[in-house]
Amino acid sequence: MKWSFKIGSLFGIPIKVHVTFLILLAFVALSGKDVSRALYGVLFVILIFVCVVFHELAHSLVARHYGHGVRSITLLPIGGMAQMDDIPEDSRQEIFISIAGPVMSFVIAGFLYVFIYFGDIPIAPLDEASLFEGHIILNLFWINIILAVFNIFPAFPMDGGRVLRGVMNLFMSHLKATKIAVFIGQFFAVLLFFFGIFYNNNWWLALIAVFIYLGAEAEDRMWAIRHALSDVKVKEVVFKDYISLNTGDTLKTASDLFLRTLQGDFPVLFGDRLVGILRRDSIIKGINEGRESERVADLMEREFPTTTEKQKLISLYKTMTEKGITMMPVMDGEKLLGIVTLEQIGRYHMISAAKEMK
Repeated sequence: MKWSFKIGSLFGIPIKVHVTFLILLAFVALSGKDVSRALYGVLFVILIFVCVVFHELAHSLVARHYGHGVRSITLLPIGGMAQMDDIPEDSRQEIFISIAGPVMSFVIAGFLYVFIYFGDIPIAPLDEASLFEGHIILNLFWINIILAVFNIFPAFPMDGGRVLRGVMNLFMSHLKATKIAVFIGQFFAVLLFFFGIFYNNNWWLALIAVFIYLGAEAEDRMWAIRHALSDVKVKEVVFKDYISLNTGDTLKTASDLFLRTLQGDFPVLFGDRLVGILRRDSIIKGINEGRESERVADLMEREFPTTTEKQKLISLYKTMTEKGITMMPVMDGEKLLGIVTLEQIGRYHMISAAKEMK
């Protein structure tokens, strides 16, 4: 995720912090009425997010147990996010992976309760918990209870919503289960939004509701694309009327083609052999640096991934979106057959969706 930096790793999984989390800490510090409360608030928020890391780590370790790679855990102001290489389609795997997080939060709460019990700490009601005062162990206890209970609500894409989808997927298709879970999740998000603004005057809840709604929408779109592309090969969408550049062409030639055509990335040939790719970012950067008279060969990528007509389109789509690649050359050995772009894949999905709606 952009604007994130690594602070360490657990069990080989990188732990990252988004810069907006630092803004949250600064906001909490400035909100304290005095230095002691400001320090308490900052420490409390850091401890909350330590608990969030363990919540996400539980998801990640169970996912890894089932063979799913985990790229990182990122801390955001609204919580944590485990970035997995893929999302399990097996219902039982999804149920166990999803439930692991809330279970971990309950375990942490139980561990803290032991300290509360043997430390003779008076248990104040939840509504007395504070960000800036009170016994920090008791406040953390309530936070973990809230984190666990909130996440088991069947509101997709939260943990409870994923468990609901996994259960429904035992009796229906994954796509249909996703659509039902998305509807429930977005309905819950709307209720939470209005509750946060009009009843509780809590803009933080409203912000979380917006993220839940948008997250459900993004997941629905992703699974619709995966469904449309699941049995399709690259051969179905390969674009053979592509425009290529030669190594001796100048950046001015490339920029003219970029302006006059719908193509953004260009294969670069030496004779009939593909030797590089000139991407739109390099074109814009080169123009900005005044390098329009320079050869394309000096600006192109010399190492780049390729695909074949036999590769599954869904696999290619996942690779391109995860790595931020907008165009991929389609090869047959050393021969360039054509190109595939994310825009083409999107068009294929739109046509497939339109046919299904007939």
